[in-house]
Amino acid sequence: MQKKPLNANTLLDKLHRGAVYACIGVTLYGTYILGMRYYHYYTVIRPEKQQAELKLLDEGAHDKAKELKY
Repeated sequence: MQKKPLNANTLLDKLHRGAVYACIGVTLYGTYILGMRYYHYYTVIRPEKQQAELKLLDEGAHDKAKELKY
């Protein structure tokens, strides 16, 4: 039994399928990375900023601001 040679359309279809799978993989990976960045922001960075802001308010740093005079 001999193998059939691949015609041009079959070869192009396989290359296109590979490119589509690569794009899907990059999209899934990018979605995962973006989700991890948002998760890190909402669980670590944002609470730290809120704690720092509360600390400044407790120390009275808001009273040291210059007043606007009209």
